[in-house]
Formats: sequence, structure tokens, C-alpha cells
Amino acid sequence: MTYEEFKKLQYKAENKEENLLTEEELNKLKPYKVDNAIIMAAGYSARCMPLSNVLPKGLFRVKGEILIEREIRQLQEAGVKEIIVVTGFMQEKFQYLRDKYGVILIHNDDYDKYNNIASLYKAQNYMKNSYILCSDNYYADNVFHKYVYSPYYSCVYSEEYCDEYCVLEEDKDGYITSIKRGGGKAWYTIGDCFFDRKFSDTFVKYMNEEWNDMNTRNMLMDDFHIQHIDELKLKKVEREKNKVLEFDTLEEFKQFDNSFEEFMNENLDQSNEVIKVFSKYSEVKSYHSVPTVQKSGRLHLNENLFKPSPKCLEVLKNITMEDLYLYDLGRNDELVETLSSSLGISSNNIFIHNGSAEVIKSIGSILLNENDIVLIPSPGWSYYKSVADAKFAKCITYEVCEKEDTYEYNIEDLLQKAKENNPKVIIITSPQMPTGCGISYNDIEKVIRENTNSIILLDEAYWGYGNDDNKFEKKIITKYSNVVITRTFSKFYGLADIRIGYGLCSYPLRRTICLDLPLFRACGISRKIAVAAIKDTEYYKKMKLETNSVREWFYTELNKIPGVKAYKSESNFIFIKLDNADAGRVRAYMEENGLLIRLFTDKDALRLRITIGPKDIMERVIYQLKRALR
Repeated sequence: MTYEEFKKLQYKAENKEENLLTEEELNKLKPYKVDNAIIMAAGYSARCMPLSNVLPKGLFRVKGEILIEREIRQLQEAGVKEIIVVTGFMQEKFQYLRDKYGVILIHNDDYDKYNNIASLYKAQNYMKNSYILCSDNYYADNVFHKYVYSPYYSCVYSEEYCDEYCVLEEDKDGYITSIKRGGGKAWYTIGDCFFDRKFSDTFVKYMNEEWNDMNTRNMLMDDFHIQHIDELKLKKVEREKNKVLEFDTLEEFKQFDNSFEEFMNENLDQSNEVIKVFSKYSEVKSYHSVPTVQKSGRLHLNENLFKPSPKCLEVLKNITMEDLYLYDLGRNDELVETLSSSLGISSNNIFIHNGSAEVIKSIGSILLNENDIVLIPSPGWSYYKSVADAKFAKCITYEVCEKEDTYEYNIEDLLQKAKENNPKVIIITSPQMPTGCGISYNDIEKVIRENTNSIILLDEAYWGYGNDDNKFEKKIITKYSNVVITRTFSKFYGLADIRIGYGLCSYPLRRTICLDLPLFRACGISRKIAVAAIKDTEYYKKMKLETNSVREWFYTELNKIPGVKAYKSESNFIFIKLDNADAGRVRAYMEENGLLIRLFTDKDALRLRITIGPKDIMERVIYQLKRALR
């Protein structure tokens, strides 16, 4: 049956004229009749704490209606009678729906272990011509039908970059052929989707074949679909913005519904001190990296793909049982002493932590209070803001500006913002992430000298790749008591997973920051590996020369490509602007071809950041980038 013929019959059937359809017409419609709807309602909804501690998100009341009840009523009004609700967390709260609406309840007892693919696994016997829905979506209009022509996923358009599943490509028949997480100027999937019987059978087949793989169990339904997108074809159904909504946080509920605060008060004991704590932190988002099991082509995390010194691995061959079961309580710390000797800095000015990210977090934990101001660079690392948010401090950005062939710190903007806002902490990253630019000693000292009431945090995570022989760190930390320099063994030394970082600062500041350090020293085995890395100066001298040589070659080759602008870098990555291409689509194309790269936003425009690896890898990047741009 053609789509035009279907629409005519669907209109008759759904406008109270079904009794006027002939038997032949009814038989034609029969394969398109919706068998049921499966509503997934098993999750924790942790971002909606503390309310989600006492009530599943699907049972929140929005504009006078319970979310899942509104969805059920819309389905029933459309003629979908069989409705399956897959429960998990607080399953008992959904029991009333069986009596009130006649729904079928299925319990997903793996809700606390796996992702929402587990809910479909539990409901697989009901998957036919089925709507697949989430309990917490809000449909401004009734989008459901008794008869549906093709399997589909509803989509909403976003002009700005969004962390959603974005449709990249469709075939000539309108079926989605490529979806990737994150993008802008794109349609992204949201709300209702419909599986026809063929789609459901194929989905269930693959799901059962792969269920013993833990990676499959930990997938979202969307990721599983992407994994089999060539066989699992869905059409894109375009919806108007704000017609299909999903709420991730309590603040989003409040913005949509002025009465939602009242609903919260009805369900929460606001005098309870524990509830107060949960309420206070409910809108704070934790920083996290996107999970990946991919071992090669990882050009998105700035890991050292030239690898650490082989002597680091040799350390593990000499590990004793005592290294495993005894605390290291010796008076001296070999790593601190080795750093002290290498840097020419007193051990009183050095402290060790579990990576420089943890150093930064401890500085925030000790120094920041609610409503304090933190100056951070833009573009820059979003982790700084997450640390400030956890202390309810406020971030104000200053500019790192695009120049002809590099980026450059706008020192005037930084100083002006500092003068206007009296920040508690000023963060400077050098080499700067993600642009790769450096900052001169004179500029650093100028910032320090004019902001004696602020702590200056100089994040040198990418120390080692530039001209690091001037030993200015000793001069700074002995001259100024309000400066802390943070470094890590994750980048230059290639030891990302041993989790060792350190700080350099005046003794009074060190003593203060150390109040938030681990009770016992950072892992002793990791510290021994770090010591071996510091001592192997010849290896890292050669590694630095090779990295910088490949970086300069890569920079030159990129700038030969029409429409590509690469910027000079003092680190192990290159920042890139695309003049006439969608950076999000390019990133997705590279990922499809085994190369993971990172997106950053600079003044609302997307940029690419690519880690420098051995030359054969970077030649592959150039080749695939040219193909992506074509």
C-alpha cells in the first residue's frame, strides 16, 4: 500500500469512521495496526534528586498531570489499548496503574546494573508493532496513532551544539543511516519511536545474540540501534521544538511549570537536613569523560601515544608483597625528593596527589566558598567550572583570542575582569587547552603582581612539550605566596592511568592545600613508576623531539587542505577551524573510521582538537580528514 493510500485510510480509521471502512480496506490496514506501547520507567533519575529519591521521575506531576498517566491517556485516546510499563527503581509506586488504566507491569530487576536496553530485554516478548517510550517525556499534543506506516524516531532540530543523538544522514527513502552523540545544526532523537514487527524481530534477534556481552547490557537503546543501524532502519519524523519535551533536572521542571515547586514541597520534608543537602546539590553536574572501549585511534583525550619509558614497566617486575599490603609511612617521599632534585625546588614547596585534576579539585575544595568568583579562560577546560559549581562559586570567563596563526591570552581582558570582580581564584592554563598557546613569564607575573588578593592557579598539565628550561617556577613560588602550579604525569610522561600529579607552591599555601589531600600517600607503586619516568631523561628528550617534529609536520599538512585552519601549538595537540564544513559531522565521520577526536566551542563555533601521535597515525588522520571534507 502506498503512503498516500495509507494516509487516507488512517484518517478514516482515526476520525470515528472506522465502521465505514470496507473489509478490504480493514485488511489493508491490519499490518499497520499498533499492537501495544512499551513504556520504560525503571531508572534512578539521579539528576532529579532529592525528589527522585522518594518518587520515580515518571510519576512527577507537571502542569496538573502525572507524566506517565498523561502518556498512557494519550495512547489510549489514540486507540492503543495494550500498554506495558517496565518498572525497576521503586516498582511499588507504579502498581496503582494496573487498576487505574489496566496496564501490564513488568519488573526489570537489573535496573540497578545495566542501562535501558535491559528494560527492552525484559519486555522482548511484547515487541511487535510497538511504540517504545520513556515514562518521563511530555507531549504537548497527542502524537500517537492507532495505525503507523513505518518504523520511526521523532526528532527535534537544534541550531546550537547539543549532547544528544544527532541524525547525520538519511537515505533516499528517508531512513536514518547515521546517528552520532553530540552535534549542532542537526535533528536529534527525542521522545516517541515506533518499531514495526520486522524491526522488533531483528532488534530482539541481535539483542539475544549479544546479551552475554557486558558492553551490550550497559548500552542505551540508542547506542544499540546505532551499532546495527544498517539492519535497523528508522525514519526521521520531524517534530516542532517544545512539542516533545524531556526534563533532565528539577530546574528544567520548574522552568516549564510554575507550580512544580509546590509539587516538590508536597513530597519532600523540607525540614529534613538530609533532604536539604540533596536539594542543594541536585542541579550540580559532575564532570566525566565519555566512555570508550576503543584502544587505538584515541586522539580525543591527549594521552601520550608515544608511550612512557620502558623503565616504567620494569618497575612492576620488582614489586614486592610488602608494596601491596603495607602503608608507606616512611619519613621521606622518594617521589617528592626526586622532583625536588629534578626541578631545583625545595621539597617543602611540593605536594603529590592522584593526578592534576585532583590537585585542582582539592584547591577548589579548600579555597572556594559559595558565591566566590573564579576567572577561567574561554575557550577552556569545562572541568574548572564543574569544580567551582560543586562549591557554588561563580565562574567568569576571560578571552583567549584567535590570531593569524595561533591563539593568544587576552591579558588586558583578564586583568579588567579581575579588577571588576575581585576573584578568589584566577586559572591560567599553559600550554592552553584546547588551543595549545602558551603564556609568557612576564604576562604571568603581571597577573600575579596585580592580583595579590587572588590565588593564581597555573595549570601546566601539558608541561614538557615547550621550552621548559627557564625554571621560572622556582622564581614564582619563592617570590609569591599566592601561586600554585599544577602538573601531571598523565601527559608528557605518558602515565595517564597511574594517576599521579603534583603541585608547586609556597609552604603556607602547600600546608593549606594539603588539608584536602588523601590521608595516606598516593599509590606507592604509582609513585615508583613516576620516579623511574623522571630519571629516564634521555628517553623523554627523544620522545619530546619526535612529538614536536610530528606536530609541526601535521600543522603544515593541515594548512595545505582547503578550508582548514590549524593553529600553532606548544603541546601534544592541534586546534583546528573548518571554514566550510560541519565540525560535528567531520568528528562523526572520523569516529566511523576509527579515529576519535574532540569538539570544542569558541564563540559559538565548533572547533576540532586532535592529539598528536606517531606519524603513521597522523598520516591516517590527514587522509580521513580529506575524505570527510569531500
